[in-house]
Amino acid sequence: MSNQNPYLRPKNIRQALEGMTLSINPAEAKDLTAIIQFKVSGEGGGDYYLTIADRKCAFAVGTAPSPTLTIETPADVWLKIARKETNGAIALMTGKYKGSGKTGLLMKMDKIFSRQATEAELIEKGWL
Repeated sequence: MSNQNPYLRPKNIRQALEGMTLSINPAEAKDLTAIIQFKVSGEGGGDYYLTIADRKCAFAVGTAPSPTLTIETPADVWLKIARKETNGAIALMTGKYKGSGKTGLLMKMDKIFSRQATEAELIEKGWL
């Protein structure tokens, strides 16, 4: 989305992943219960996961015991996806990152995480 305010874009991989909690679309996540594990390499890399339940999303650092979906990605690739500089589906198809488990969830992520965080929410997090 080129019209997105550049100051609202994530500055690093942790902010990109934690920021996904602010962009969950409750209507799209209404019947979803899932854990998405991220295994991130490169700058800011590590293990992070999102837990989706009851139309809400929570962020955690570490390894989830039984993830629904695992995404292995370089930090710079996922950061470009989060900033809308790269199409996530094309990045997956061209091998820039990998998914395992219920990979059908990957195809739904654009809709599930389609709400744009507000400037007030980002200020509350201390990101602006």
